[in-house]
Amino acid sequence: MTTNHQTTGSVRIGQEITGISWNASLIHQLEIHHNTVDYSSYQGGTVHMISSGVNYLRPPSVILRSIAEDARDWKYINCYCGPLGESILRSGALVYEESVKGTPLDAPVDAALTVGAAEGVRLAFDFLRRVRGAEKVLVAGPQYSIVHQTVLSAGLTFREVFTDREGVFLPSPAEIADALEASGATVLFLTEPNNPSGEQHSEAEFDEIVGILRQRGVYLVLDKVSADFPAHPDVRVLNYGAALDRYDYWERTLVVDGLAKRRAVSGLRFGYAVGPTDFVEFVENQRFGGCPPLVAVSGIARDLAYSAHLRRQQLGADGVSETLWQRLKGLNDESRELLAVSDTSEIEEYRLELRDMYQTIADNRRLAQERLPWQLAATPLHAGFNYLACIPAPDAAPLDFGRRLYDEARVSSFPLACFTGDTELAAAKSPAGAHWLRITCATDRPVFEAQVEALRAFLADHC
Repeated sequence: MTTNHQTTGSVRIGQEITGISWNASLIHQLEIHHNTVDYSSYQGGTVHMISSGVNYLRPPSVILRSIAEDARDWKYINCYCGPLGESILRSGALVYEESVKGTPLDAPVDAALTVGAAEGVRLAFDFLRRVRGAEKVLVAGPQYSIVHQTVLSAGLTFREVFTDREGVFLPSPAEIADALEASGATVLFLTEPNNPSGEQHSEAEFDEIVGILRQRGVYLVLDKVSADFPAHPDVRVLNYGAALDRYDYWERTLVVDGLAKRRAVSGLRFGYAVGPTDFVEFVENQRFGGCPPLVAVSGIARDLAYSAHLRRQQLGADGVSETLWQRLKGLNDESRELLAVSDTSEIEEYRLELRDMYQTIADNRRLAQERLPWQLAATPLHAGFNYLACIPAPDAAPLDFGRRLYDEARVSSFPLACFTGDTELAAAKSPAGAHWLRITCATDRPVFEAQVEALRAFLADHC
């Protein structure tokens, strides 16, 4: 792996990455040192997982009740649903995506269920490499390591692009254009909002990005796993579909999403991918003889339908468009009724639960700002539940700092270098004697307070 990088104007572009020794990588070494896979760490505070990136809040009742129902009638956890997944869940994904867009989903796209978002990303890059002939990927901003690993395992290479603007990580549309020109990439990977920084492009910026991609014929892989309809004033929704409509760019766009993290059910591994017909056919052929998980189908379908219903209410829109119903005409009456949300008895409970979830996230963010006065900077939390905080560190090397923080305070943390392939990009963004840490706010308040206090005590002793 080459680690020299280049700077053009305000944009910082990493070198082309053709391979990573994962056993030697920072994130792997810290994972092993933290031993966060120890079951006891989930049971009561043996490890303060302040950087986990997992939503540990209470899932919505509609999903919990569905899990309980499936456990009582266990035949529902022994079903086969086909390689693309259960039809009502695939349809629910399209209904939800149409609600975010606010206009009929009449583009030639379809959905396939995936084993979490990670498999959706893998299938997207496999498709682009094997069917569309892509070779080089531009990754915008820091990313969770699964993205880098998946790109490389699909036989592609990647370069990363950061902005040089202080306290910001996501590159602007103009910077993305410069990086595409410099890298020769034919695929752009975006997370909106970004994981780990929590940053998100505005709709105007996203529109400009899609326009740039159209000019160059570049494919877009959009991971919107942490995106949600605005269930709380602190959540900002990105209507990505408006730009894809405007530029007629659905054919070159693959969207990856899921409920696993944003609804605190990571263990269910529920994700989905939306893309052109040949992409969905590719998924079906890759999965012939297998299928995605099939637990809590009723609850997940209701979650999708209820989110779509509440989003339409916010927009003052009618129900599912007739255009989409025509595409879903193969559903039985019961499934159509569920997705149309004709029975709204659970809606208010669901709305309040999501409001409380995002209120906890917002309150935890404020608590961290108040209790950690050492923060030199912090990224905005536009949506999702992760952000980056820049804090002083007693050790210069991120690995030494991460190990010392764990050994002395039992705080499991992941510095910025864990989210890069070219680690010099992280070094260039980190002030001398400081590190950017991912902070995960989707944790019950008492647990989060203990995590912040452990980090606060460590910093008080060393800074």
